[in-house]
Amino acid sequence: MGLRVRPAVSSMRFRLHARIGKMRGNGRIQLLHRPMSRDGDMSRNPKMPKVLLVTPQPFFEERGTPIAVALAARALAESGLAVDILAFPIGSEVRIPGVRVRRCANPLGFRHVPVGFSPRKMLLDLSLLRSFARLLAGGEYTVVHAVEEAAWLAAIVCPRAGVPFVYDMASSIPGQLSGHRVLGRHLPQRVLRALERGVVRRATHVVCSGGLGPYVRSIEPRVPRTEWRFPILQERATPEQVARLRDENAILPTDRVLLYTGNFSGYQGLDLLLEAFMRAAASDLRLLLVCVGASDGRQVEAFTSRIPAALLGRVRVLPRQPRTMMPAWFQIADCLVSLRTQGDNIPLKIFEYMATGRPIVASRGAAHEPVLDESRAFLCDADADDVARAIHRVFAEPVRARAVALAAAEHANRNYSWSRFRRLVGDIYQKLLDAETGVLERTAVRQH
Repeated sequence: MGLRVRPAVSSMRFRLHARIGKMRGNGRIQLLHRPMSRDGDMSRNPKMPKVLLVTPQPFFEERGTPIAVALAARALAESGLAVDILAFPIGSEVRIPGVRVRRCANPLGFRHVPVGFSPRKMLLDLSLLRSFARLLAGGEYTVVHAVEEAAWLAAIVCPRAGVPFVYDMASSIPGQLSGHRVLGRHLPQRVLRALERGVVRRATHVVCSGGLGPYVRSIEPRVPRTEWRFPILQERATPEQVARLRDENAILPTDRVLLYTGNFSGYQGLDLLLEAFMRAAASDLRLLLVCVGASDGRQVEAFTSRIPAALLGRVRVLPRQPRTMMPAWFQIADCLVSLRTQGDNIPLKIFEYMATGRPIVASRGAAHEPVLDESRAFLCDADADDVARAIHRVFAEPVRARAVALAAAEHANRNYSWSRFRRLVGDIYQKLLDAETGVLERTAVRQH
């Protein structure tokens, strides 16, 4: 069951000639690395190929997808493309050289959108679709980079505009909704998976979270696909930052700190982590659990209410922190934890975890094992007893813990640099634009 939309031939012809006219020299668009100037600016040449990066998220927020979007936008701009981001009308302002941020309308005045599926997000998706279609109608974009469900919108509007799109798949949408009380049922899931196949088949390229490549191949073996490997851009924490966080949160030097960072959605396995911590702390009173990333005070209270009174003093629950503070939290941690109870995409934070030089406890499965193995992490089943045993092993086997942490850091430093990431993005778009140039030239010849 594919999405079938036929482009209008007459309007397509106009756009084909206009876009060929923007190409350089022999007709081939050559992407070039454009470093930032000393003042951090990067000029936008009107003749540059132009990308519309559509993200159905608040932008900017200090969490996974918006951070990934910012990294991709920066890499695209440094590769010689002019980039416009179209996002929800929520989020803080952020300056990325060579990138312009546009926002869809907010007729209902929303100030917050929860992570995951919600009626509020669906309404903003409709507003995003309207802005998306209007921008493409102007004929100024060479390609669309569509994140998550924005690719489903792109499969509708891009063929009409004669513009190819890249599907940035953070996770499978049917998989995300498999636990929904209505959309998780058999018939809705069949429809959603059929629609997903149609979107993937219409995409010019699929770039997906690490671990999702085989899933994309199972949907459509012929579509070009690339798995993200995000860069590590961590600054060092100052001793003053570390001391302040310890003081503000009553963390003693003798505490054995287990650190979780990320949102508090159900798939993150926080209930599992709390249960495992209760079992581990029963035999090690020095353990202290720190969970950073609650979206607001209500989420802090909801999580805290599940902690037994006897352990309240051994748990710290904090709201989302500025990204600049995360190196200090990583330095305080003795062990980093990432548990996934569903989903196959590698969490963005895993790349940062690996670079910290701290041992990692992670659940087995496709969300972690493409980059973590027994030599780089303490892997465990998604079971409270097994997670508790893994936590105990970190502190009972200090030599192995140091070796595992060092191996993860060496792997991260070798494979997840900014230059590698920029080259990954540049290669995807160079191939795409080379292919598009050939299609446009052949079509123009036929129409003459």
